[in-house]
Amino acid sequence: MTEIDLSRRRFVLGTAAGLVSTRLGRAQSTQLTAQVVTDRIRAAIGSPWLDKTIDGFKAGDPSTVVTGVATTVMATLDVLQRAAAAGQNFVVTQEPVFYGANDEPGNRAQDPVYLAKKAFIDQKRLVVWRFSDHWAARTPNQSAAALATKLGWRSNSTGGAADYLIPETTLGALIADVRKRLEIRGGLRSIGNDGMRVRNVFVSPGGPTVPSTAEALRQADVILTGEPREWEVVPYALDTWASERGKGLISVGRLVSESPGMEACAVWLRTLIPEVTVTAVTVSDPYWRPQS
Repeated sequence: MTEIDLSRRRFVLGTAAGLVSTRLGRAQSTQLTAQVVTDRIRAAIGSPWLDKTIDGFKAGDPSTVVTGVATTVMATLDVLQRAAAAGQNFVVTQEPVFYGANDEPGNRAQDPVYLAKKAFIDQKRLVVWRFSDHWAARTPNQSAAALATKLGWRSNSTGGAADYLIPETTLGALIADVRKRLEIRGGLRSIGNDGMRVRNVFVSPGGPTVPSTAEALRQADVILTGEPREWEVVPYALDTWASERGKGLISVGRLVSESPGMEACAVWLRTLIPEVTVTAVTVSDPYWRPQS
């Protein structure tokens, strides 16, 4: 073999090795880790990321390679088990994981329930990321729109993103329809006379504030919400009956009210993360129906 042939062979082998090395490096740099997923979300959210926020990693290693994504309104142990069984190791939750707003264990650090949940996350190498402040800040409100869609109220907004006109009905009939469509067992409570006429409903998932409720009830007949505080929004709704035309309130519970929104979140995340499966893991009404 001549010197020229040897040089050519070294060149070919060197080039091939370089291509392999480049491809391997590129594959490693583009691995879909939990951190990469959250970076995509932050880039696409449509608003500046808040300096102070409850959103962020709550469990697991952000460098974990993602095999699948599960969205949920609350990462209960049952939800985590279902996600792990489906091969979804990255869980996006709207509500806390460890029973408190900041997810710190506090005095639960040695609690057997807390420890069992943490052990399962560690054993299955799950990553849990909270997505609440920034999901709620999207305009229009995605959770309100998804809840209205679940109730069959499509394209009926009167101008406000969460203000819906519905076929005229009574409060009693509306409550029965909401209970059926949202599959509520024991978590529904209401204010107002069953026979009052309803035409306009303000949809407010989660926990409404007094200012938002007062503004909504200037036009709406009823506010449909999740978890109103009994010393704020509830007495305001009660006092409308003493001071003016009475207004209705339907409380379906925080998880039931926000669950459709996290189903919508899964649909949105599929556009950002086409490499893996993204599925919503639902949480049903957590309350049992009272026994008669």
